Amino acid sequence: MQGIDSTSVTPYFVENFYMKKLFVNSTLGIFLFLTSFITVCAQNSNKDLDEMHRQMDKQRASLDSSMKKMDTLLQHQSKSYDSSIAAQQIETNNRNLNSFLGDMKEREQKEKQRMWMRIGFGLLLLVVGIIGMRRKSKVKK
Repeated sequence: MQGIDSTSVTPYFVENFYMKKLFVNSTLGIFLFLTSFITVCAQNSNKDLDEMHRQMDKQRASLDSSMKKMDTLLQHQSKSYDSSIAAQQIETNNRNLNSFLGDMKEREQKEKQRMWMRIGFGLLLLVVGIIGMRRKSKVKK
């Protein structure tokens, strides 16, 4: 072997032999391969998660600003609500309530009248029944 130092060849050969033996023939090699694969996947997923968190933060900020704009618009609309329209609505509600109460009173009066009619009819039947029973008892004597 000309030009190649024998001391430099031996350690490389020995190193290469032990590396092959370590990674191919042992469960430790498989374990090391799997752990390195899992760590690479975990690092990539962490990067994806960080990116998703950044996007979510941007969307939250956008949502917050939209909510603030909507709140200001609603406040502006409620301030500009015309008092005459509110007065008309109150008047309409009062009219409806008054008509409802009037209808309710009429219904109660009709029910009361029907009640007295039934009581009167019942008393009339009671009197007729009593008179009829007295007549029968006088006729038998």
